[in-house]
Amino acid sequence: MTGGVEFGKLKVVKAEDLSFRLGAKMLRVLLAIASPLFRQTMQRVAQAALDLLPWPVTVETVEAPSELEERAGRDPRTLLLLDWEWAKEETPDLLSRMFDRNPQMRVVVLLPPGAPKAYRSALWAAGACASTPRDRLDEEWMVTILCLVRRAMEREGLLPAAPAQEAGAGEGEISASSRLSPVGP
Repeated sequence: MTGGVEFGKLKVVKAEDLSFRLGAKMLRVLLAIASPLFRQTMQRVAQAALDLLPWPVTVETVEAPSELEERAGRDPRTLLLLDWEWAKEETPDLLSRMFDRNPQMRVVVLLPPGAPKAYRSALWAAGACASTPRDRLDEEWMVTILCLVRRAMEREGLLPAAPAQEAGAGEGEISASSRLSPVGP
């Protein structure tokens, strides 16, 4: 065991220790946000969410549209958080090209407030996992999205089953992020 805090029979393992023990198999989040201010906000939301997660996640940011398709790559463990403003009405076409390259990638398109139902329908038809209004994002929303995507990837065999089990956690050992929660069991 590389580190952790013990509470009786329970041992809290830092997410950083899990990432070492799990190797490179982890969920990858790619932020493609058009506005520098919204990008900065999403980076803060992502960091706050990561502090709540019991397993490691890699977060990367794409700043130029010309980089997006290459950076999205072919890794099936990728979750793309794509700002509608990135490609606007061309977003469904962009998604089609991206899914040709990486058919297992998950995509959440962040819609502008008041986006019409037609946008949601077009994104669903293009293969986006979900779309959500940009004005309702916080770390709890992101934790929920990351949890749902991770569980799906575990069931598909793209990620190890339970990080604590995969890392060799024994009876009474739990995993947690590097911050301890003040809320007890």
